[in-house]
Amino acid sequence: MLFHVTWEFTDEAEESERRSLQIFAAWQPPAGAEFQGFYGFADGSGGVAIIEADSVATLARTTAPWTPWLRFTVTPILPIEESSSIALEAIAFRDSVE
Repeated sequence: MLFHVTWEFTDEAEESERRSLQIFAAWQPPAGAEFQGFYGFADGSGGVAIIEADSVATLARTTAPWTPWLRFTVTPILPIEESSSIALEAIAFRDSVE
């Protein structure tokens, strides 16, 4: 499953920043989570990642270490070809109802 994950910092104190970066330097994603893209916002307010995870539990393990410093928004995503096909199926269904 693919997920679009954004985060924003909830504690911008210098000591919190120092500690979260210390943790980040030692951190590895859990088994079953692969980052397809991983970016920080240029304004320093947070970031975004595209993560392929084998389960929602794996995604939860990916974000759990960061909850003292970050607030996450997670959205499941599909390749555009698949989401477009699903949208066309939905339109066809609605058109079939009189």
